[in-house]
Amino acid sequence: MKRWVRCGLLLLGLPATRAWLESRMSLHMAIELPLLMLSGWTFGGVAPGRWKLLERIDAGGLLCATIAACILTLWMVPAALDMAVMEPGIALLKYGQWIVAGVLLRNARNWHSPVVAAFFLANAAWMTVTAGLLYLDAEQQLCVNYLVDDQRVAGFALLAWGVALGVLAGGALQPVLAQGVDT
Repeated sequence: MKRWVRCGLLLLGLPATRAWLESRMSLHMAIELPLLMLSGWTFGGVAPGRWKLLERIDAGGLLCATIAACILTLWMVPAALDMAVMEPGIALLKYGQWIVAGVLLRNARNWHSPVVAAFFLANAAWMTVTAGLLYLDAEQQLCVNYLVDDQRVAGFALLAWGVALGVLAGGALQPVLAQGVDT
């Protein structure tokens, strides 16, 4: 594993870094969770030969993408964020789930057809945008640990992530769209 990845993982594991990232809902959702997935993505590339069994049992990468989508869905729920901040065991579970999601997505990306990849990316995009809009529109505090003002910042951050996922979904469809164009 590259040195900078190891340093990044160590930084994420430091109590001071965790406390800073989880001090605001926007940092928690828009920075910490994607960094955890990126850590898993990087870890998933370390020993590609180890994932052959996963490739055999996961036709087209559907299982991996479904598990990652479920993890994303779970951590959009404000109560899950609260529990992760208040309970060390839940925080550890959160870290593990996001790292596993990154590993699974890294290894399944080559098994997905462009349409399947676009489907899961587009679904993640609309779910992320929807959660962002709900966070923006909520007049009351959704999380015990986070204030309404930061909840709105988290909503804007989720909108930005949703748009980015939508762009990736469009990019995943490019090979299919290019085949349909007459030259």
